[in-house]
Amino acid sequence: MDYFGHRIDVDNNHRLYLGGVLALGILLIILSLTISRERTSSYGRASSGTVGNAEAVISRENSYIFISPVSAEANGKSIVRITVFLLNSQGMGVAGQKVTVKIPGQVNINEVSPTTDTFGRAIFDVTSTNSGDYTISASGGGVPLPQTASVSFH
Repeated sequence: MDYFGHRIDVDNNHRLYLGGVLALGILLIILSLTISRERTSSYGRASSGTVGNAEAVISRENSYIFISPVSAEANGKSIVRITVFLLNSQGMGVAGQKVTVKIPGQVNINEVSPTTDTFGRAIFDVTSTNSGDYTISASGGGVPLPQTASVSFH
């Protein structure tokens, strides 16, 4: 075998060794691809938390409102999903808390899951037959959240 101008003799023992090294290399590549596909960090994701005195446990600054999509047709059928996350000061979900969503105007609110789950998540669906921009506010366990979200029905 010629390697950069040098002749290399490979016998069966060396072929077996090189085959093992090649197999190990392939195994390491497959393992690294598997690990890279798994979530290795929980940054920004709600984790399970403890239920307790809501005002002592819920962090107003860490809790938030998420809506999707931010606009929909005002046909009474197009749904906008509101998800409220109640988190503690460590960013962990606060379970078992009743969440209330307020939207001024003529918007229909369907309480899909108004009590927070183990991730601190409560879910609501809204529809409207009236065009307009609406500001959504929420409170959980009696704690009003400082963040609001906006939805537009057209």
